[in-house]
Formats: sequence, structure tokens, C-alpha cells
Amino acid sequence: MEVNSIAILGCGWLGFPLAIKLLDKNYLIKGSTTSVEKLPVLKEHCIAPYLVRLDPEKFTDDLTDFLNVDLLIINVPPGRNKDVPDDYGLKMKQLADKVTKSTVKKLIFISSTSVYPEINRIVDEEQLDLAKSAPALRMLAAEEIFNGLENIETTVIRMAGLIGPNRHPGRFFAAKENIPDGLNPVNLIHLDDCIGMICHVIENGLWKQTYNGVAPTHPSKTDFYDLASLKLYGKNALFLNEKGDFKVVDAKKIIKTGYHFKHPDLMEWLSQTPQS
Repeated sequence: MEVNSIAILGCGWLGFPLAIKLLDKNYLIKGSTTSVEKLPVLKEHCIAPYLVRLDPEKFTDDLTDFLNVDLLIINVPPGRNKDVPDDYGLKMKQLADKVTKSTVKKLIFISSTSVYPEINRIVDEEQLDLAKSAPALRMLAAEEIFNGLENIETTVIRMAGLIGPNRHPGRFFAAKENIPDGLNPVNLIHLDDCIGMICHVIENGLWKQTYNGVAPTHPSKTDFYDLASLKLYGKNALFLNEKGDFKVVDAKKIIKTGYHFKHPDLMEWLSQTPQS
């Protein structure tokens, strides 16, 4: 089935520029926001605007029309507030029920590489022993929900740590000292490649798959974040020369499909970012 219309659930840091890129490729794009104030912004950029709040008690009326598309991209991570009871699973189950009653035939679910445990080696999409933390279990449960939908071809993209505009990596350790695990490798992906991978999946019909969204280079925290801190603040981030539990998330599966990373070398990208 050819994809002509796409709904992006969550037009934030990733979803909004993704919508702009897909518009440039002549897809009809619907975008959702939970903020009334953002609706005119979407409309101004020719994104059909929808107010969609995933309230388990009552879904907004806009959702039915929003889902009248060929492809749905779900970009809604679980909340991080530990003091609030987690209703992410319920939201995803109820959303899935709505999706099964819609015209959606293809689905991309944006997950996270947090589902992989830190087992001191390379991990890939075939990894069976997955993380047991609450955030990881939420994401895995959501993946399972959408992978299990009948008559809908779902592809899961597990994104690593996100960097790019308004997410400069220098802010993570902000000229701090005695930071542990300085020898641990980093697992990151630039916004350009988040968008590039999603477009690649759509344009090449890579459905019913799981892919890692992560740059193929993994510099140490010391090398990467010290330079990032220097770039952003003009001060070093000082790490301890030690290695704790880690993982190296493998990007080979998506590369084998012909995807070429726009920022494969994280140190090169960082070195070329403007000085603060």
C-alpha cells in the first residue's frame, strides 16, 4: 500500500521538524499537540492541526479524524514524574484500540534504547535479555501493543540519546567535576538522523521491523562531554577515569538497508558546532 497521508502524534522537538520534512516530500500531514496555543503554529506551516490529549478517561473528539490516514507515527514518550501513577500503558492500549478502528495501515512507534540493559558489550535488535527498569518496561509493553495489532504493519525505532538544535550535549554535565564512568561509551543520535531514519523507513517500505536509531560511533563520555562542555560553557567537564556498567548500541541493521547517517561521527559533528 502506498503511503500518501501521515499523522504525527506528538509535534514537539522531533515531531515538528519531521512534519516539515515530510511536507517537503509531498505527503499530506496531520500533526497533534496537547497545547491550544500551538495549533496556529502547525496551521501556519501547512500541517493540519489537531488537539489530541491521550486522557484514559476521555479521548478528545479530534482523535477519530486525526487517525483517518495511511500511516501513524507515535512519538509520545512516557512521563518522567515518578510521583504520578503511570498511565502510559493504559493510554497506549486505548490508542491502539482507536487505531484498529481507523484507516491506519502502517505505524511507526518511536521507542528508546533504554530498553537495552547495561551488560558491558554490544547490544542489537536481537537482544532478548532486556532492561527491567520501570521506563524500559513501559516502552517494551508499548512496543508489544503496537506490534500485535492485526492488519497493521508496525515498525519500531529505538532512539538513543537525542542531540541537536536546543539539545546541545554540553548541558548534560555543564562544567561539573568528579563525574563517574568517564570511560563509558556514549549512545546518541542527532535530530537530522532521527528524521532521516524515519523518512528512510517510509520511502523504502521497511515495515514489521525494529531498528536502533543511534550514531555508529561511540566516543567515551570523557572525550565527548568534555568537548561539549567546552563548546557550550568554555569550561571542562571533569570525569573520573573509570568504567562502570555500559552498553554499545549497534546501528548495523539500519545501515544494511542502505541508510547513510548524516552525522555518523559524533566527535566530528561536535567539533564543527559553533563555539558558545
